[in-house]
Amino acid sequence: MKKYIRMAVLFLVVCLTLTLASTGGVSGRTEADINEEIRQAEERAARLEAENKAREGQIIDMQGDRSKLEAYKALIEQNVTGVTARMNELNGIIDLQWEAIYAKQAEIVRLEERIADAEAEVLLREDKIEKLEAENKENLKKFGQIVKNNYMTGSYSFFDILMDSSDFYDMIVRYMVLQKAAERNTEFMNDLLKTIAEQESEIEELEKLQERLAADIIRCEEDKASLEEELAELYERMKELDVEMAAEQTKLYGYAGEIAELQSAINNMYSRYNATNAEIEELEKLTTELIKQKQNLNMPSFADDGFIWPLDSGFQKITCSYGWDSWRNGWHRAIDVGNAGINGANIYAIQSGVVLKATEGYGGGYGSHVIIDHGGGVASLYAHMIYGSVTVTEGQTIEVGHILGKVGSTGWSTGPHLHFEIHVNGERVNPLEYAYTYYYQ
Repeated sequence: MKKYIRMAVLFLVVCLTLTLASTGGVSGRTEADINEEIRQAEERAARLEAENKAREGQIIDMQGDRSKLEAYKALIEQNVTGVTARMNELNGIIDLQWEAIYAKQAEIVRLEERIADAEAEVLLREDKIEKLEAENKENLKKFGQIVKNNYMTGSYSFFDILMDSSDFYDMIVRYMVLQKAAERNTEFMNDLLKTIAEQESEIEELEKLQERLAADIIRCEEDKASLEEELAELYERMKELDVEMAAEQTKLYGYAGEIAELQSAINNMYSRYNATNAEIEELEKLTTELIKQKQNLNMPSFADDGFIWPLDSGFQKITCSYGWDSWRNGWHRAIDVGNAGINGANIYAIQSGVVLKATEGYGGGYGSHVIIDHGGGVASLYAHMIYGSVTVTEGQTIEVGHILGKVGSTGWSTGPHLHFEIHVNGERVNPLEYAYTYYYQ
């Protein structure tokens, strides 16, 4: 971009050279010729400054839009963080739910194993009862057979045994033996019956245990089914969060894309702004060179007897110094004086000289302004005067302290102030490098 700017300025210089050649060189050029060239350069600079002024507004607007987008993006990022936290929390709940389901399944397996063990025990006890009943029946059968045989054959009948006794004592002994035998058979039978009763009682307890275990299995399966339903609901909630996350991320990517596009537009605008500033700077150099040539056209030389301050002594506050200005994003080759109440204050010529330029209006961004040639290659510039307040005309010879106009805010200005420049051999230098005496009315 700077290459094209230099080419444009070079074109102007070539045009100036051709003009000089057609008029017989520098010595053949008049002050009017130089003034016309200065006017053209300043008009071009004024147009460029107006364009940059508009760009400043556009940049401010775009930066405001970017700030809004970044604020929206920050809100979406907070939403994404919140959804992520909820998803993590839900994942933790789902993990706990799975653990509960696994625990219920393990409990069901243990209950089923206990039921199987109880069923096996019941089968064993039923088999044992069956054998005991068979044995009991066999013993009863044998006992009955013995009694039957003794009764049918008459051998060893109860009465025979008693009658065979040798005496009463022997009869008593025989009776007791028979009684004991009967008691032993009865005890044996009773033991069998008791064992069978105990086995049947245990079987009954085992069957009740089976029923309880079966009920516990039903309860566990119901709990497991309930947990699985809750798990399904949790997964549905997770799906909803996935959809919400996808929507928020889509918004986030959209805002990020818009911010990137807007930043690219801002960067492009800054590039054009800086390129225009560079062109303006080149035009200012050209104008300075033209003013220098104008100064060399038989301008009188004034004694260098020092400068006075261009304002009354109460106005000395420097609001913008000479040098790099971050707000302008460029060099400020002047000083701005902007005390409170300065609007309308008188502006004085810092030294005697000849008026090189006296302009009312926009004046290439300077607004209403005056340039004074003090001789010896030194000139001073006073800008942003109130429109219609300029008191001098071009070519007029003035004395030190002459009122040139009043402080205002015309041209490229953000408020009432005096924009003050010192030119030495066409180059703008720091005005504060010089000492000033204060002028009093």
